[in-house]
Amino acid sequence: MRITSIESKLLTEIRFLNSGHGPGDFYNDVVPVHHGYVDALPRGTSAIVVTADLQGRETFESANGHPLRLLGEVIPGILRADVRPDLSLPSGDIGVLLAGDFYTVPALDKRGGSGDVRPVWDAFAAEFDWVVGVAGNHDTFADGSNRPSFTGPVHFLDNDHATIGGVSIAGLSGIQGNPRRPWRRTEDDYVETLGMLLCEEPAITLLHDGPDVPGKGFRGSPRIREVFEQFENTLVVRGHSHWQEPLAELSCGTQVLNVDARVVILTENET
Repeated sequence: MRITSIESKLLTEIRFLNSGHGPGDFYNDVVPVHHGYVDALPRGTSAIVVTADLQGRETFESANGHPLRLLGEVIPGILRADVRPDLSLPSGDIGVLLAGDFYTVPALDKRGGSGDVRPVWDAFAAEFDWVVGVAGNHDTFADGSNRPSFTGPVHFLDNDHATIGGVSIAGLSGIQGNPRRPWRRTEDDYVETLGMLLCEEPAITLLHDGPDVPGKGFRGSPRIREVFEQFENTLVVRGHSHWQEPLAELSCGTQVLNVDARVVILTENET
């Protein structure tokens, strides 16, 4: 699966509350929603919603006096009700790729907090037909397990893969770091594990962290990039570090879709 273009005009922007660095320091922000095209989608799929790092809470207006929900809990309903009708999609499933980090502390007074993101996964699963995702370094799950269990067409990946409509999706959760902390592997362990996954020749590789793109100055891991450069082309989906543009290409031809703090909806090329 290869991305052929991403439209410069946004489908919409979704308002939310972003965390500040102390009590009352939160502020209004927006999540951009992009529309991109691919040469082919998994069989039976009409669109894929791709996102990561939705680290915020809904607006007070949206909450209507109730506790503020995680941004990732409210976005699926907005996409289904307000964005999907404008896309004029053919019949078929709508899938979701989640690249991690969906938690924000309730008081919006701290950045980088960790907490339960299962409600976000459940919200996407309730609105769309299948979900494939990985954990970010700030994500925990209600049952406290190292590997959360989901029912239905929801696939949590960490050093394994799922096949959707004939398309193989490999996933590696977390980042490079101290393995004593949640969702972290040593740098050597991370790149070795990633290399083994890529030996299976996935069409899509779903990560939280990801490669850098030196030619554009886009942040990421040089060692992760070097691993991808040893293999045939794959579409990489990542979050964790924000880029000004959502799409870049490595020197080997591998595409990298960065969905940190954004949503990209992928549909097939218009005929």
